[in-house]
Amino acid sequence: MIARKTIGIAGTAKNTGKTTTTLSLLDYYNTKGVKIGLTSIGYDGETIDNVTGLPKPRLFVRKGLLIVTAEKCLQASSAKIKILENLGIDTPLGKLVCAVVEREGLIVMAGPNQSYHLKNVRDLLFSYGAELIIVDGALGRIAPMVETDGFIMATGASYNLDSHQVAIHAHYLAEICNYPQSAKGLLKDPAWVKLLDSQATVVWNSSGEIVAEVNDLLLNPEQLRPFFNHSSDARGLYCPGLITTQCLKKLIEIPFPRGMTYIFSDPIKLIVGNDLKVTHDFMTKVQQEGSVLGYKHRLPLISITVNPFYPRYRYESDNYETAYIDKGQLLQEVTSLANVPVFDIVNDSCTNLANIIFDTGIQ
Repeated sequence: MIARKTIGIAGTAKNTGKTTTTLSLLDYYNTKGVKIGLTSIGYDGETIDNVTGLPKPRLFVRKGLLIVTAEKCLQASSAKIKILENLGIDTPLGKLVCAVVEREGLIVMAGPNQSYHLKNVRDLLFSYGAELIIVDGALGRIAPMVETDGFIMATGASYNLDSHQVAIHAHYLAEICNYPQSAKGLLKDPAWVKLLDSQATVVWNSSGEIVAEVNDLLLNPEQLRPFFNHSSDARGLYCPGLITTQCLKKLIEIPFPRGMTYIFSDPIKLIVGNDLKVTHDFMTKVQQEGSVLGYKHRLPLISITVNPFYPRYRYESDNYETAYIDKGQLLQEVTSLANVPVFDIVNDSCTNLANIIFDTGIQ
């Protein structure tokens, strides 16, 4: 018996190998008899990339796979599908349905795009016997993945042709997502723990009393002005919503005392739409100043897969062709900077990647 898991797979850009990673895991776990549930944040499964015109890996699925996708996607799928339940969740492609594959074939996926909908989908797939749920997504629409147990990032030449820049980005993302502290370990005082139920961004003093509060979303540095006025007696800050790069820059300028505790809802709130270098620098400076930082909800980056492929534009013919950067250099550079397991999903066996998803592995 294995512990049930929900794993996200996100690409840093189109054509970074996200679908290949998903297919590799589906094939591997199928041979091991693991019951899989599959859904997607957004739309996936097209035959041809709608920008480059190059072929894309289709989602080929085998008998027994549980899926949650939109009704209209079933019409474009060649696999024989039996609908188990209508979830009543609307999408641009119709309502979401839970179904099981009765005959192998190709499918198109379009799943939930909000966190609470993904939570409902996850719970439903588990109720139908799924042992592992795979959520296909992208870094640009990663927000609902807070409902997963962690995610795999697919990156490579399509994100940046410079292997070193790919590696630096991977390093920042791994450091932000895998920051070791959690709110539970940082907040020893029960009065402080209750503050994490706040719907606003709050600053509190040593007694756990809120001394300043602003909107949950920190989008404009001017919103932080009240915190400057109460910086001397502040001991902790909790932000439940998104915080922009500019607000992070302003936040570190506030003369809070050493030993300050910063709590954010989850790593996604520091990632979406932000300059990851600024986020990483903020976290580093917090540590250097003797303060601590943690998350109410953790979202670990489990692993990274790299893909040397990229679509190269040909000006003379106004189209794209298949091209590659040095795969050895890409793998080496990302491995050296990102403190998580890194795999070449195209050329390596999927076994090691598949086994690290479960704490004990699957033999």
